[in-house]
Amino acid sequence: MATNDDGGVGNSERLINHIVIGGLKSYAAEPTRVELAPLTLVFGPNSAGKSSLLSTLTLLRQTVVSDKPFQLRTRGDLADVGSFRLAVHRHDPATRITLGIGFTAPRPSAHTWLPPTVVREMSFGFGWNLQTERPGDTAVGIDIDGIGTHMFVDADGVVVPGSEPDPEWEDFLTSLAIARQVLGPVTPMPDSPVLRHADDANPMGALASGDPVAGARLGLGVQLKSEMTDVLSRIAYLGPIRARPERSASLSTTAYHYVGPEGEYTTEVLVDNPGLVESVNGWFDRMGIGYQIRIVTPSSAEVSVTAGDFAVLGLIDVREDPPSLVSSRAVGYGISQITPIVVQALLSERGMLMIEQPEVHIHPRLQAQVADLLIHTVKERHNQVLVETHSEHLVLRILRRIREGELVPEDVSILYVDLLADGAAHVRRLDVDSDGELIDGWPGGFFDERLEEVLGRRW
Repeated sequence: MATNDDGGVGNSERLINHIVIGGLKSYAAEPTRVELAPLTLVFGPNSAGKSSLLSTLTLLRQTVVSDKPFQLRTRGDLADVGSFRLAVHRHDPATRITLGIGFTAPRPSAHTWLPPTVVREMSFGFGWNLQTERPGDTAVGIDIDGIGTHMFVDADGVVVPGSEPDPEWEDFLTSLAIARQVLGPVTPMPDSPVLRHADDANPMGALASGDPVAGARLGLGVQLKSEMTDVLSRIAYLGPIRARPERSASLSTTAYHYVGPEGEYTTEVLVDNPGLVESVNGWFDRMGIGYQIRIVTPSSAEVSVTAGDFAVLGLIDVREDPPSLVSSRAVGYGISQITPIVVQALLSERGMLMIEQPEVHIHPRLQAQVADLLIHTVKERHNQVLVETHSEHLVLRILRRIREGELVPEDVSILYVDLLADGAAHVRRLDVDSDGELIDGWPGGFFDERLEEVLGRRW
């Protein structure tokens, strides 16, 4: 597996340690491991592979939580990369699309097969069957603190007959089973095992049968799948264009904890979390936005009976004296772009915010303020943040906070994505020192355009 040109990050809290990507869009078939920090910024030219890097997580989420977790779901609410042939590198269906993550236990207190602090990596090499023109077997890769294996499984997670045995991995499973006997039983497992051989019994039957390898394989497979699903479910993804609020939002009995990929559930989130409005307004004031949010609901029971329960996201223009209430659709487009980001950043806790182009439709000063919001959600809400951006102002504010001591270099990872001569994407981490300076500068003259325009020449 290829790796980045850089070392690891610090010991700060991270939901996801690293991403594994290969064979997707501009990424070559050989998987690349990309380390993440508590706050990771992704820069680079257009169409170089930045969005594809982020889509690793959205594609994994909508695949792993589906009823067919070993078949890539290329189209869904979070990501739509078209057909397999459209998504695979150079449109070669003989190439696998490999997606994976490295993580520690999302619930450290759980009584499980592995210690909570051990980094476990799970990746899926999704294939295509050229004869049937349907999804083929999937290559599953597992790495537990440097001990790894690969196996081919069918759509149900059953190891394909003829897969090469892995003696080192079998020894590891045996040791794991013995350790579990010493430490005591694990939490009862479900009846639907994952990552199993065709002749394995169900999880509880395998554990009781005296076959330590089968029992450990099934137990570990269930745990890894459960943990990975938990990790991916904590990702709140916001796409590059957020939707303008509707004039009214119909309410349901479902509690909302995610504004949606386009921010389409922002009003519902604020209704379900009334204390959040004050926090959002506090940040609106800090950012100098000039508006405050107000949730308006019907005052008449007759209206609710005839039209259903609904709410309206109104805005108070505090620049006027006295302040006036206006429709959220009667103000500039930038308010609708920043509001879902502020709401989700203040709502999520111990999860991940993944945002594409938070700077869209907002002016430079506000872009810098967004950087402070992201720092706040990392430090105060214990969230991990992954941002794809072109904003010089956002990164300069973060570098300034490192210089001021609010962040340390290990808290931040700046990733630069570009294309190599052969057209394949390459991810490079840019090292930052304690003075908030990029040690090797921006590659390829990135962000030099401003100096060129001002001075009339390129430096």
